[in-house]
Amino acid sequence: MLARLMEMFAAGSSSAGSVCRNRVNLQRRFTILADASSQGSMSRVYKAFDQETGRTICLKVQNREKNAAAAARASREESRPHEGAIAIEVVHPHVVRTLEYGTTTGGEHYLVMDFIDGYSFQYLRDVKLGRTAQRVEWLAQAAAGLAAVHAAGFIHHDVNPRNLLLSREHQVKLIDFGLAVSNTPAFRGPGNRTGTLQYLAPELIRREPIDERIDIFSFGVLAFELLTDRLPYPATNSSTTMLQRLNTEPLDAAKVKPKLSDELCDLLRKLTARKLDDRWPSMATLPEALRSIPAKRPKP
Repeated sequence: MLARLMEMFAAGSSSAGSVCRNRVNLQRRFTILADASSQGSMSRVYKAFDQETGRTICLKVQNREKNAAAAARASREESRPHEGAIAIEVVHPHVVRTLEYGTTTGGEHYLVMDFIDGYSFQYLRDVKLGRTAQRVEWLAQAAAGLAAVHAAGFIHHDVNPRNLLLSREHQVKLIDFGLAVSNTPAFRGPGNRTGTLQYLAPELIRREPIDERIDIFSFGVLAFELLTDRLPYPATNSSTTMLQRLNTEPLDAAKVKPKLSDELCDLLRKLTARKLDDRWPSMATLPEALRSIPAKRPKP
């Protein structure tokens, strides 16, 4: 898969309709409508109008230095594929659709994606939007999107509330493949401690070999937070966060929010399990599991 993706990038042309294009003049082609760069520090993100297609899209332009550093951390053996080459391979209703990627006239990498008019999961948490049952459904949609990433042969590596959007039609979209890597031996090796600190899996902090289960743990932390309005660890700084992740069991959702059903609390325990053997094994089975259990305890 990695070889095929690299071939796709190398074969890109500047002709209209190509998926991968080189030396695109962004200033001539796109009209910037709004800055959405709060989505990430690795890139500049814009709502833009594409003069070529007549569509309003999301334009992402990568920071060369930061992305080069992340790529160097990802593997010492193989070159990491372009973010666009990864993102365009994952086609699913709950993953933002990537339409095109390539390089600019200034030598920067860029991506063109569907523009999602909605809110991040971080915003949903902050404003307490949605009842518990609604939030469980949104999590099931997010899990389906992440399962598609794994099925395509990738590890997302940065599952957190900023990278999940809820559209105004209440459709969840997973975004941002800026840290994603191929799920191959070269990228599963120890040492790549990239991601968002509050959601990092213990094995990632310990710099141990990893697999797609780091995404499952991060998803579990995100789900715990969305359903209880707090993180499963009470840390107040980065050093304490890492120590707690390694040495302390996460908080019990049943004690933090007693109204949650026993089945849902048990699922959250499995998703955030520190030991791999205890952790929920696959994202593929998670959407159905979330939809098949009650969100709250029955009223007495």
